[in-house]
Amino acid sequence: MKKNSLYKSYKGFKILLVYPNIQLCEMMPYSIGLLTALLRREGFTVDLFDTTFYVDKVNNNYESFHDYVQEFDWKEKGRIFKTNIIEDFHKKIEEFDPNLICVSVVENTYPTAKKMINSLSKNMKKIPIMWGGVFATFAPHLILKDNVGDYVCRGEGDDAIIEFCKRFHDGIPVDNTPNFWVKKNGNIIKNKMGGLANLEDSPIPDYSLFPDHAIHRVMQGKVRRTIGLETQRGCTYSCAYCNSPSQVSLHKSELGKMFARKKSIKKVREELEFLHKRYNLELIYFLDDTFLALSEKRFDELSEMYMDFKIPFWMNTRAETITEKRAQKLEDMNMLRMSMGIEHGNENYRKTILKRSLTNEKMISAFRMVSGKKYVNNGNCLIGMPEENRDLIFSTIELTRQFPSDMERTGAFIFAPYHGTSLRDLAVKKGYIQDPDSICDITKPEESMLDQPQLPRTELTGLAKTFGLYQMLPKSEWKWIKKAEAETDEATKLRSELIKTYHSSQSKNLSLSKADTIDA
Repeated sequence: MKKNSLYKSYKGFKILLVYPNIQLCEMMPYSIGLLTALLRREGFTVDLFDTTFYVDKVNNNYESFHDYVQEFDWKEKGRIFKTNIIEDFHKKIEEFDPNLICVSVVENTYPTAKKMINSLSKNMKKIPIMWGGVFATFAPHLILKDNVGDYVCRGEGDDAIIEFCKRFHDGIPVDNTPNFWVKKNGNIIKNKMGGLANLEDSPIPDYSLFPDHAIHRVMQGKVRRTIGLETQRGCTYSCAYCNSPSQVSLHKSELGKMFARKKSIKKVREELEFLHKRYNLELIYFLDDTFLALSEKRFDELSEMYMDFKIPFWMNTRAETITEKRAQKLEDMNMLRMSMGIEHGNENYRKTILKRSLTNEKMISAFRMVSGKKYVNNGNCLIGMPEENRDLIFSTIELTRQFPSDMERTGAFIFAPYHGTSLRDLAVKKGYIQDPDSICDITKPEESMLDQPQLPRTELTGLAKTFGLYQMLPKSEWKWIKKAEAETDEATKLRSELIKTYHSSQSKNLSLSKADTIDA
């Protein structure tokens, strides 16, 4: 009875959730689904504006967009691509008439969100605007400096946002709401973190605000009905290129509590059962930072529970979490894909700069354990990090060449110095980033933000384009690959020929005869 009364009291308070997502980054976000469920549980009225399915210069992130669209018959899945973010955003606000706008951003999506908010009319800007998400957590000062809103939520928003909305609705001052930085009269009020959410009490994410076709995601050349699932929150590792350790440090310093915690197996089953029944799932993405960072007892319990479903899934983990037993059990569970972070091939650099104490021998051993299994296994590397040079990048290439041949080609991404990472702090300290407030630009993934004399940007871009060729082709062809690093028409043609030759032969003993026609 009390619950019904509460529902009625907040129903007239309308909250517009804004998800300025990257083009075609499919899969409905767990955070938005969870926030929708939390707000609705308290009786608030909620709506959503999502930019995922827009082809718009405001959010122009992928040059290959048109090729990607043509690859799949999206009309068959009911997907319609829209073309005017700003116009539709204004229309949504006019029709819904929200009391509060909540914007969730990571660093990559903040520029799009900023453009959207700055486009609002004077009357629309009178609506209070709240920011949350990873970028809001680690760069609240930048958001407040940009004058795109007066309220920024740091850390997880499960409890904090609900508390804020209740206070706002009830006319209670929000200036001292835990987790929030508040701009007031030209000053910034910096409140400390509040308590951590009880994951056992969390509602099942509510994705009803998303269109039906948003359930579809492309994985390994097939469109599948996909949803993300959380079995644990936070990470116990200290990788310098990731901002998860900063979440841990933030909560430990302000609350004296550990941020990382796990859901009960019972709770995971409850969510899985409901979502599978509701959406007829074809694929699960486990959102955990390190899925296998768990005890043997918990792994056994989790795997035993999942055997009742055996829905194909993919996840991220680390080499030190792999054992022969787990490698086999993951196959029995019907895992589709595993991704293991490699990051770098030089043990000393990995330990001292990246804060990862792991030997190359252990890394190779882990990939050998998963070799020959039905699921796909791949690894990810980073290049262009602070203090790195060409020789260090090639130590990473040399490491990947020792992995089993049935492993998917290792990807190499140019390091992005996100706010909240200790590696960004190092880059700023060393003078490799001139502007401490600069933001990573997703529209230019082939360019490094770091200006390092020992590793010019042009050289790094060339290595990023040819990393896979160095990894897969015999060293007898490396002289041609080096020529293909250049940003010229001839080099582009050579890269194309190298790729074609590799795919046609799929052999490390190939001979690149077409390269003989290129002037040495």
